Amino acid sequence: MQVTVKVSADIARSLHQRSPSTTEWAELLRIVERLGVTLEPMHPGTADPNLMSYFIVEVPDAETAQRVINRLQQSRAIEAAYLKPPDELP
Repeated sequence: MQVTVKVSADIARSLHQRSPSTTEWAELLRIVERLGVTLEPMHPGTADPNLMSYFIVEVPDAETAQRVINRLQQSRAIEAAYLKPPDELP
């Protein structure tokens, strides 16, 4: 299962460059570490500021997904966090 996360633009740039920039950046990394998950870029290597803001967190089940979403949504760096719907054929 995947949780899709949209972070603010300035935090996204810092995450892609792996360079701390603000207290929100540090707070987000602490949250991710405590949850035991990894925040991976959805579009690695992109220079597009809109695409740069999207990240993915892999989780094993719906319960973990909800816990991750609830905690991430408490961070000022997060604009959105939601469970990716299952892929379906049209």
